[in-house]
Amino acid sequence: MKTPSTFSKLTAVAFGLLLFASCSKTEDAGLSNITSERKDNTQALTMSETVISSDLVLQDRVNGVDYIISNNIQINANLTIKPGVTIQFADGAGLQVNEEGSITAVGATGNIIYFTSKSGKRSAWKGITILSNGGKNVLSYCKVEHGGATNSFGNGNVIIGSGTNTGSIEISNSEITASGSNGILLSEGSKLVGFVGNNIHTNSDFPVSMHVTDAMNMDNANQYSNNGKEFVQLTGNASTVITKDIMLVKTTEPFLISGKIVAGNKFCIAAGSRVYMDYAAEVVIDGVAGNGSFCAIGTSAQPIFISSIFNGTGVWNTIRFRSSNSTNNKIEFCTISGGGLNTESNDGMLSVVNDNGGSTNIVVRNSNIINSAGTGIFIQNANSEYNKDIISANTFSNNVKGNVHFE
Repeated sequence: MKTPSTFSKLTAVAFGLLLFASCSKTEDAGLSNITSERKDNTQALTMSETVISSDLVLQDRVNGVDYIISNNIQINANLTIKPGVTIQFADGAGLQVNEEGSITAVGATGNIIYFTSKSGKRSAWKGITILSNGGKNVLSYCKVEHGGATNSFGNGNVIIGSGTNTGSIEISNSEITASGSNGILLSEGSKLVGFVGNNIHTNSDFPVSMHVTDAMNMDNANQYSNNGKEFVQLTGNASTVITKDIMLVKTTEPFLISGKIVAGNKFCIAAGSRVYMDYAAEVVIDGVAGNGSFCAIGTSAQPIFISSIFNGTGVWNTIRFRSSNSTNNKIEFCTISGGGLNTESNDGMLSVVNDNGGSTNIVVRNSNIINSAGTGIFIQNANSEYNKDIISANTFSNNVKGNVHFE
């Protein structure tokens, strides 16, 4: 298996360290909208319970910290948090909103609700975990910081859903910052609604990490800055064919595909989008186990970029068309670069293979196919249909094993 060059690896590591250092230096600046009085916990009420079974309202009791939560609390009822409340969490503590519970934390301009750690350190507490789909789940005019401690449901300031439970919450006009891992972690089938007006910054990993099918809900209604990995991470399950449509919209924050995505339905990328591929990432457009198709149609004014997370050839694997005979398989005005990791099978960055007696249909035009460690495009001739000008209609460069290979 080919690996990226040492220079590329060192470049990526150095870049990551610089970003993390930048996060550390600017963390104090990120806390500047909280007055010192709100950090005084001498009058705080300690909550030592581990379960909330009846409805509870937390009031703004004092000028400083109102409550210190010392455990991971299971919320099985309605928890309402009033404007101006400040909550500190002991190390390893957190809030877990179960299926029958809800959290409604609605602050106001100039009177936000503040969730923070008692120790003042990243990854000190487990964050807010949402495992319920109640319409009452709201974080609005809140600040959430210093989460990301080890949590069986994932790591972040706000975790929505898990592998076995879905969750739903509105997050608006809030600040999600200084997590020791992700800002927001969203599982497959969970919902992030009313997601507008937020400032997601200075988190050690991604501002948002989500299942690829949820990408269509992203837009430019939020701000992202100074995160350790400045992408919206998209994930899937290599052993599961995704039957929902996948749509990557154009946003100011680029997407990063991690792992293997197996699309058994439509996978479309909007004009002007920037999509980065993580190390060893792969997309399979599956026409055997599903009805997968792939559409990435940019324009000369708004091209689509699909490239590796760091410079070099052979960083990611391929976009593989597996017996996908859909007429929707079109790639136009795209720049695709940095793939071809799995050169042992003669794959290209774009690979057309026909399994189980299937066939594939693909059109590639007006695109740049560059920096592949394998071929630029690999096509199994038998049962494949493609535009006959596929070589002359595109631009190729620096593809180690050739531009287009017909098997």
